[in-house]
Amino acid sequence: MRLNAHKLTKHLLVALAGVTALLAMSPLAEAVTKEEIMTLSKLKIGAEEIIAAIDRDRTIFNLSVAEILELKKAAVSEKVIKYMLQTPKKFGAADTTGPGDTTGPGTGPVDTTPVETDEERKAREERMREEAQKLLEEKQRGEEAQRKAYAEGVLARCRDLGDSGDWVGAIQASQQFVEQGGFAPDSEEAYFAKFCTANALVKAGLLQSAASTLVEIVLEGPDKPFFQTAFKQLRSLRKRIDYSPPQLERLADFSGKLGGFSQAFQDEFNYVLGEFFHEGTEWTTAVAFLDAVTPQAKDYAKAAYLKGFMEVQNDLYKSAVQSFQRAIIATEENESASDVKDLSFLALARIAYRIGDYDAAIYYYRKIPTGSYKQATAFYESSWVYFLKGDYQRALGTFHTLDSPYFSHYLYPEMWILEATAYLNTCHFDRTELALKRFEKEILPLITPLESFLNKTTRPAEFYKAVIAATDKKSVYELPPKLISPVLANVEFYNLYRTIKQIEKEIRLLDKDGAQLSTFGADLRTRLHKLRGDRVRQIGLTIRLILSDTLKELQKFKTKYIELGIDLEDIKIDEQTRREQEASGDADPVEQVEASGTSAIVGSDTWRWPFENEYWHDEVGSYRSFIKDLCAKEPEE
Repeated sequence: MRLNAHKLTKHLLVALAGVTALLAMSPLAEAVTKEEIMTLSKLKIGAEEIIAAIDRDRTIFNLSVAEILELKKAAVSEKVIKYMLQTPKKFGAADTTGPGDTTGPGTGPVDTTPVETDEERKAREERMREEAQKLLEEKQRGEEAQRKAYAEGVLARCRDLGDSGDWVGAIQASQQFVEQGGFAPDSEEAYFAKFCTANALVKAGLLQSAASTLVEIVLEGPDKPFFQTAFKQLRSLRKRIDYSPPQLERLADFSGKLGGFSQAFQDEFNYVLGEFFHEGTEWTTAVAFLDAVTPQAKDYAKAAYLKGFMEVQNDLYKSAVQSFQRAIIATEENESASDVKDLSFLALARIAYRIGDYDAAIYYYRKIPTGSYKQATAFYESSWVYFLKGDYQRALGTFHTLDSPYFSHYLYPEMWILEATAYLNTCHFDRTELALKRFEKEILPLITPLESFLNKTTRPAEFYKAVIAATDKKSVYELPPKLISPVLANVEFYNLYRTIKQIEKEIRLLDKDGAQLSTFGADLRTRLHKLRGDRVRQIGLTIRLILSDTLKELQKFKTKYIELGIDLEDIKIDEQTRREQEASGDADPVEQVEASGTSAIVGSDTWRWPFENEYWHDEVGSYRSFIKDLCAKEPEE
């Protein structure tokens, strides 16, 4: 065994030496390709050797965002990727405005005014005519297929029953049709009956029950008559419940088989697949589908936003800024997806914050209009920006607003600490002390019960029950209602919660009417009860993670509270000493001067604001706290 291992190691070293020798071959060899670089990286060839091979061949790479993500997924060194991005400038001219341009972020406006020639206009009008014709033909084909499917009358009656709300009668008709006809499971008649059942469940609001059947229908392929209808129902369903089964990956195989459908549906298909792969962090595949969504599509703004999000996750800030700007422009051109516009402004503000451009961050936060569901989030986040840039007047104004009854059901543990810091840096010591007392009164009492709850609660279901009880202001679990705020603000919790409520609604409906469906109804109830248990466990783990993070935040701010108290006491002692020296004539008097916009003194160089999740409050006004810097300064001679 030792001899075999020794031989294997020897062969591997010989192979690697061979690869290294290939890299050193004469210039007559072909230029190194992206795929070869990925292979060399897998063989653990060093970055310097790969770069030397690129240098030797003078290979020029014009990488797209998708190719960059592919290289990262293949574990290619960041050093090699950065060198590949520099090759157009190093070895020759190349297009520097394409998606491969990933240099530093910019936040300036872009000129999007199109210049259209007569030929382009005619071509565009011809495409529009062809699109309209495709839509008409698509509708006619669908109607013809459905007429054939329901020619016998039984399935026509089944669908009519489902559309009218008699979902039990529709499913009974469908089952009777299959049983009496003796159709094979893979027959066209069985396919029609399956759609009839899924359609009845959807019309009854039994979305979770219909989900798996809709997936089966869609996976039959785009050549089937109900592919498009089932796909649209599946998309609508995914907006209302948390549903992303791995089987949806197989839909990617149909991407080249949709030529018979309108461009509008192809765009919708590409967006939904891009969204699905984005959820699974399959970003290379997601970008490919999102890039296939045309600018005329209703989903184009969403596609651009999701692409920008993935680019931020991969530190491609300039490309991300361009994607978010395209999303904003798209919403303005087709007057759709206003929420995407607001999210894009919020993303641009956060990018500006991340690179330290606070003025640009404030500019983008202010672009979010009053009435947007993101306006309050922007208001809260901008308070951090004002604080970090030393604009205490505006920071304190936002802190005062966050302390209003409008925000009473939200938890801002850092607010009193930030306010005390601002007052301390402007020498308002009395107000500093008041802010610290508010923290002591409002926040410190939350730490002990939260620690106790996390220590004694172990089962995920108990976490879920505790949150529901606290929301109803019940103290069964001794969890203060204020601690529920970060849970309710979490997007993952919200999606799981509404999925659980949907499952419970379907169980009640099946308990009421499902008995008429005998085995079919019993199977549905069994699956729903199991699914509810799975979702409750999942949401319980999510709640535990949120509350654990909240406890860490509270403990962190408790430490800052103690530090600020010590700083305040030291300043008071210094101030008392100075006054005593002035009274005895041992020190020159100091004069009180006004100042504004001073930079942070206490603690600000260590503050970092973590981006928050979704918040559900709407509009709120902002105002400025007109406070003066009362710090004593030595008079100039």
